[in-house]
Amino acid sequence: MRGGFLYKHGGYSTLADNELALRYQNGDNAAFDELALRYLGIIGAIARKFSAKGYEHNDFVQEGLLALMRAVASFRPEKGMSLKNYVSVVVERRLISVVRADRTQKAVPSSALVGLDDLEHDVEDISGSPEELVMMHERLRLVLDKLRVLLSKREYEVLMLYAEGLGYGEIARRLGVSEKSVDNALQRVRKKAGGLTRT
Repeated sequence: MRGGFLYKHGGYSTLADNELALRYQNGDNAAFDELALRYLGIIGAIARKFSAKGYEHNDFVQEGLLALMRAVASFRPEKGMSLKNYVSVVVERRLISVVRADRTQKAVPSSALVGLDDLEHDVEDISGSPEELVMMHERLRLVLDKLRVLLSKREYEVLMLYAEGLGYGEIARRLGVSEKSVDNALQRVRKKAGGLTRT
């Protein structure tokens, strides 16, 4: 794919979020891979606030990634909201819907509900059709499966802890390495992820 070459040469890491969103909307899947890596920590942090019967943290992260994909596809910068804020609202809305479906509304953080109410008029319906959801699930499954193969054990450990919403310092403490090692591992993850759309 056309995105792979640019990514491999560091081009995607220098692009703004809005530019990456536009590229993804124009069919460049590698642009979404970069956004997914950028937003994985944010999604993980949001996911830690939620709980539902039968759901583990990783389930919420995957739901959050699905919401990210839909949010990036529907993002319109001319509406005045940054991609980061839009994604945060969309991800929280998706996770709230998961919890509500489980009929455990008490697990929904009140802070999330306030934020959603305040921004309700700025966020489009991003539920998507069943066909779209199947396609998004398949895309994410392929990305995660390929990451498991491409990454070293340490790189994958770092990525999964990052997906839990942990900062560099906490990841470093858990793995007994320096913060620089964590940063280097995530940089290698980004470089290796450049091949995902070409395999």
